[in-house]
Amino acid sequence: MHATSVNTGRRVGLNQDKIRRVAQSLTRERGIERSIRDLALELKVSPSVIYHYFANRDAIIDAVIAQLIGSIALPEKSLEWKEWFMALATNARPVLLEHPGVTERMMHGNFSAEMLPLLEASFEKLHEAGFHHHAPQAYTMIINTILWAITARNLRSPTRREQRHDLGRMVAQAQPLAAGSAALTDMLDNYLLPLTDPQNENQMSQEYFTIMVRALLVGLEETLLPRESSN
Repeated sequence: MHATSVNTGRRVGLNQDKIRRVAQSLTRERGIERSIRDLALELKVSPSVIYHYFANRDAIIDAVIAQLIGSIALPEKSLEWKEWFMALATNARPVLLEHPGVTERMMHGNFSAEMLPLLEASFEKLHEAGFHHHAPQAYTMIINTILWAITARNLRSPTRREQRHDLGRMVAQAQPLAAGSAALTDMLDNYLLPLTDPQNENQMSQEYFTIMVRALLVGLEETLLPRESSN
């Protein structure tokens, strides 16, 4: 009886794009931090086959992120600069929320050719608004705020295996202390408890996101933009 051998070489019908698409699908279902073994199981191949197409897991994650960034629609050029960045944030949020863990990876440092159109369009808008010497700082603050706000929301994603933000546990810890704190009672009644209701969560998270990004843009206009005249 002959043992069945496993083909660990390249497979017909398998390529980088197919692996990336399956990895992206797994990211939607289970988050970005999946192992090569998970991916190989989904593709029905030996893990060693994956290494014929990608050097390591980070290379696959980079490919997924590049594809996602390239899929974010850029706003209309005619929009005023603050409205343009608000529209960009609105377009980016559902794409990145759908793929938990991606924003955290991006905040750790990630860059690809697919990001260049977004970068160029962003700097064009910042220059149009009057940011020149401080355009890099303004861009970094805007993008980091968008990423951080989405990351905070994704901390409650059920796909997270570690370091998940357990809002229910936090509320349970806070409630016994509320009797001695008017501020904590206010926080519970008007924010945390409503946020635990799934019917309120999406709307409250969207409002939080919108206010945070808009506040930053107004702040940049009032604090950073005037510094351009001194350079």
